[in-house]
Amino acid sequence: MCPPLHARLLLIGAIWTAACTAVLAQPTPEVEPPTEPASAPEATPPAEPAPAETPSSEISKRIETTLDSWQEFLDELLIDALGPDPERRYRVFGKRKTVDLGKRWTLALDERQTGRLDYTGVGIPAAGQPARTWEILHNGRRSQWRFYNQLDGSGRENGGSLVTTLAPGWSIHTQGRHLNDDTVGVVRTDAQTGLRFGSYELWVEGFARHARLEDTELREGWSDPKPRANFAGLQTQWEALPGLTFAAQHQRAIKPDMAPGDERLADARTEFGADYRPGSQWSGSRIYWREATHLGLLSSAGVEERTTYKRVVGAEVPEGSPDGLVYAQIRHQSLVDDRDALLVLGWRHTTDLAPQWRAQSLIETGIPIGGDNAVKSNTVDLRVSHNAFPQRVLLTELQTVRTPIRNSAFASVDFTERLTQNSLLVTRVSVTGVQPNEQPDEVPVNSGSLTLGWGWQEPEERHLSTFWRYTGLARNAIPAGVVQPGVADRRAHIGAGEINWQLNDKSDWLLRAARRYDRDQSFNAGEVRTTTLTLLRPIHQIAERWRLSVHAARLVDSHLPSQTGYGAELSVRMNRRLVLALGYNPRGIDDGELAGDERLGKGVKLRLYIPTEAVLTHWLKPR
Repeated sequence: MCPPLHARLLLIGAIWTAACTAVLAQPTPEVEPPTEPASAPEATPPAEPAPAETPSSEISKRIETTLDSWQEFLDELLIDALGPDPERRYRVFGKRKTVDLGKRWTLALDERQTGRLDYTGVGIPAAGQPARTWEILHNGRRSQWRFYNQLDGSGRENGGSLVTTLAPGWSIHTQGRHLNDDTVGVVRTDAQTGLRFGSYELWVEGFARHARLEDTELREGWSDPKPRANFAGLQTQWEALPGLTFAAQHQRAIKPDMAPGDERLADARTEFGADYRPGSQWSGSRIYWREATHLGLLSSAGVEERTTYKRVVGAEVPEGSPDGLVYAQIRHQSLVDDRDALLVLGWRHTTDLAPQWRAQSLIETGIPIGGDNAVKSNTVDLRVSHNAFPQRVLLTELQTVRTPIRNSAFASVDFTERLTQNSLLVTRVSVTGVQPNEQPDEVPVNSGSLTLGWGWQEPEERHLSTFWRYTGLARNAIPAGVVQPGVADRRAHIGAGEINWQLNDKSDWLLRAARRYDRDQSFNAGEVRTTTLTLLRPIHQIAERWRLSVHAARLVDSHLPSQTGYGAELSVRMNRRLVLALGYNPRGIDDGELAGDERLGKGVKLRLYIPTEAVLTHWLKPR
């Protein structure tokens, strides 16, 4: 699937010509600070935004698009919320959407095709669902909060940050991040706090941080599979001209206690970088550079030495279509070998095929141009959507990725149809295939799922609504006879239903039940196993938008001890549809497959969700 050499050279020339033109022809630029994406640490110079000095301008720059009205925002958000994957509630047809929640809170939801520059984790692509991100921002008078979560085919990343203004020019910056990279089987956790002095244009910060890695699959060759270290450092940033920013930092481990042979992981980090973003008609373009003279894996933001580079140079240019982009990046000097070099070229494009029809495509290649450790890749991604709401919505996705580590493919079809004035049908089919190339102990796996759902709402008072769903799951390991958990052959049938009854204006009762028939070759030699989950949740309104609920749940398994869980949840409803909830469960139940968008595990839980009854109300509006 790799393009011929002359095609690569033409694409390289076109990209860099466009990038140079963007720089030489730019008019008076706008100010926009560099922000490090939540995904690949190699993709951009690490420059944390500084909202403490200019909070209003910083928040507006984060939003990227004008704030939508509640009605427009939620109309698009609710169209696909009944899909079987709880994460699909963030679907907004490939466009970043933001909404002002009031009281200085802002919510942003985004879904887009992902390439090597914005994958969660190390930047090695893997076929799967598009990257879905939610972000909540709070711009207070003396503090700014940020919480985010990103999920894509290679893993999940979530975290948060807090900026507290102490006095004019002085602020404390605290942030944390947890990253689970499924491609290489490494989990990374970071926590950092620092004291910053200066203005938005020029600041200096002293900080302390903790970094921890965990090699969950024992493939990295570290003496200690859970290396960790504490660091102290100094960083600075200077906006020399509007849109042109320079940054530098140095950090060193504090009394590292590394296992013999792992000392390099806690090496110091000395780094310089620059970021230029033209404004006006070249808005959205970017040229950046980062150079680390010293770097260790723990002091960096990566999870694997071969994909963490000391030098990164790149350029991005919008290509005219909505969310369209042409980009190029060169990575040089990996932590394994200074001779390693990788060239990444990509093109993301959106086309309106016809009224209510849209296609989005991504073509990307990673070309090793030096050394023996750079990871080659080729990615092709196509999405076609048809939005005829409130009658029907259709979405198809197809992605293939080839790398020396593994080849993978993902395809899905989603279809929602309003059957009658008071009922609708939801259908989803997805298939995923993985062919490992690097690890001899990995097993090729093909998996698929089929979901059929039916929803109904009482036509008059709309006090009663119900939704029923069947899901069939299949997984085939190659060759037969594999008994490894998560890989072995599996067949499962899941039936689930829920009933929501609005007792009065202040009280609702929610009853959910699910039953699974499961045959997994990794469990009791494929013996049939049945599991039943029931949940009852009364909900009471305690203020205009605030609600308090409690739940009791029971999980009964034919082969394992039964589990009982209970907890309480405080939630805020946003225009009766989108709900942000914080809960605590003294006793939990561990079965996320049956729980759906409920968070039933033990401990503190935070979730952002749309109640099924709100989705049915939206879809089944009187015509």
